[in-house]
Amino acid sequence: MKKIRVVLADDHPLVLAAVRDLLHKTLQYEVVAAVTTPSALIQQLSDDPRIDVVITDYFMEGDEKFGDGIRLVTYLTRHFPRVQVLVLTMMSNPMIVAALYDIGVRSVLLKRHDMSELLSALESVRLGRIHYPPSLEQNEHHRSPVRSMADGLNSLTPKEYEVLRHFVRGESMMQIAANLKRSVKTVSAQKISAIRKLNLDSDQALVAFCLESGEFQ
Repeated sequence: MKKIRVVLADDHPLVLAAVRDLLHKTLQYEVVAAVTTPSALIQQLSDDPRIDVVITDYFMEGDEKFGDGIRLVTYLTRHFPRVQVLVLTMMSNPMIVAALYDIGVRSVLLKRHDMSELLSALESVRLGRIHYPPSLEQNEHHRSPVRSMADGLNSLTPKEYEVLRHFVRGESMMQIAANLKRSVKTVSAQKISAIRKLNLDSDQALVAFCLESGEFQ
């Protein structure tokens, strides 16, 4: 049986090692490359048209050319449409997850859950299905009227979320605008909108909120 050729992309060596080891134990999948930057991932896909699946982290810092997050995944799905993309992440914001599925991702998997779920996702993809892991199911019932930290994050749009993700890294509005290919005026307005939605009153409070949430680490 022909093995499914997989490329891994993550800037954490332990994650790469864990996923590689998991797939190595199967007879169906062959990890042909494990890279740590978006540029290396794009280069690998450009050089090898026989890649079937990409398993990529959502957060990978330091790549000005291709970025990461929504920007990187959009590039992958547009420029390599035959490659099936799975996203592995610590991020669980439902609007971001929904946006990833909308742009063509086949599965979004949370790193904090059992990695064996990855094999279920790959099997679904092999059969031509989109995989929605149970860990991402949202319970809309019995919600408290008190707005929680998670509720605040979930109120953000994908574009606002991306601005905050770069802002928490210490980037200026000009850097964020350049990285996200938007105007400074637009990213500033999106940051202000996020501050209002989160009921905060300053940039310092915004940074503290984001770091405390653990969502942007």
